[in-house]
Amino acid sequence: MRSLRLKLIVGFLLVLTAVILSFDGFIFVAKGNALLDILDSRLFAESQSLARRLEITNGKPAFDLVDDNGLKPAISSFIRIVDENGLIVHQSPNSPEIPWPAFPKNAAVPHQATARLDRTQSAQSDHQRKVASPASPVWKTVRSSRSKIWRTVTWVDHLEIDAVSGEKNAVLPETTTAVAIQCAESLAETKEELRELASLLAVLSLAAFLIAGGGSFLLAGWALRPIRRINKALAGVSETRLDRRIDPKGFDRELHPLIEQLNAALDRLEKGFQRERQFTADASHELRTPLAAILNTIEVLLRRPRRDQELIEAHHDNLRTARSMQAIIEGLLLLARMDAGKAHPAKEEIPLLPLVTDIYAAIGPEAEAGTVRLEQAIEPELRVLADPSQLRLALSNLVDNAVRYNRPNGSVTIKARTEGGGTTIEVGDTGIGIPAEHLPRIFERFYRVDPSRTEATGGSGLGLSIVRKIVEAHNGRVTAASGPEGSVVTVFLPDA
Repeated sequence: MRSLRLKLIVGFLLVLTAVILSFDGFIFVAKGNALLDILDSRLFAESQSLARRLEITNGKPAFDLVDDNGLKPAISSFIRIVDENGLIVHQSPNSPEIPWPAFPKNAAVPHQATARLDRTQSAQSDHQRKVASPASPVWKTVRSSRSKIWRTVTWVDHLEIDAVSGEKNAVLPETTTAVAIQCAESLAETKEELRELASLLAVLSLAAFLIAGGGSFLLAGWALRPIRRINKALAGVSETRLDRRIDPKGFDRELHPLIEQLNAALDRLEKGFQRERQFTADASHELRTPLAAILNTIEVLLRRPRRDQELIEAHHDNLRTARSMQAIIEGLLLLARMDAGKAHPAKEEIPLLPLVTDIYAAIGPEAEAGTVRLEQAIEPELRVLADPSQLRLALSNLVDNAVRYNRPNGSVTIKARTEGGGTTIEVGDTGIGIPAEHLPRIFERFYRVDPSRTEATGGSGLGLSIVRKIVEAHNGRVTAASGPEGSVVTVFLPDA
């Protein structure tokens, strides 16, 4: 089972690991470069001090580690001095096996006296840099056959030879010879320092990782406390306790939208359960009444022998009652199919006037019996995008209600017009009207304005609920208005 707490901890530790590794890598590389720079500076300084002891003897380079005062320079590296022909002028005694770099091929002869370059000469003039560039020091890291690593510097110095005496002449230069001064030092100490640094960084990083892991565990638990509080509050919600809500006070504002959505969901759930309970009660009542009528009729018939005419009339009463039950059951089934999304409308463009004419023809006898006129104001060319059978059922229910609750010598009028990207259909009557407090609920299932639910006018109490479901399935809307002169139900069906 996936855990949000574990995800938070793992995510935090992954980010922390990346940061630690990046930091350790930066420290390790920076330390390595710093140690190498120190070593390079020392090697170059030693090579410069050696250059001052170079002499020309009998026209050839010569080197004496002891100066005229009998002093030796402080040299910690192994040294080697070679001329431009590759001949060794001087080499440290007991020198180990070091793969010395070859004499630089670009060690050109400069045009002036001895040119020596150190790192402080970077601010000199362009001419001086050009003169000194052939003698720039070259640092290399080399590996011996025994896998020992050395750091070397090769620095080329130019000695000027007097053509007459063959000695070094700094005033009247005639010829110049190049000498490579090389210094080497093992990187073992540097590597050891870096290994110690790596070990220290590893220990510190592991300690930081463990401390951060424990801290992240506690922090994740603290961050998830509001979720546990919400879970505890929701644990009290049950089928009989749907009125429980979560108070957003005391929660972080980032959780307020979640709490609001949960409360809204609980509101919808509570209303849904209320509608279900009301529906169950209404359905039981609506079906119990006709069943009681049928049972009562049968019991009366069985009390004593009956004439044929009495039996026929009783069977007619039972038939009407059974048909009323059938209408209720069919309405419930249709609403159930619509609720489940299994009654999708098959839309097509149909002429509205012929459809209304057929509806009037079917309801005409009932209207004549109640002395109600059926009228219409529909243009013959008006067409509407709808499912023909569903639209017929919706308009039939509206006309049937308008006739049933009309006044004697009243009228029912259907008007239609095209507007706002669709078709508006109005079914108006001159009936008894609907009180304003009942208008918001007339489209609920089994809801009737008369609290006594009298059966005097017939009907199943599902007609307007079916109308609303059909209109909503067409992405339309239905509204009702009522006044002293009657009621008007308005249906809008979009063209798309």
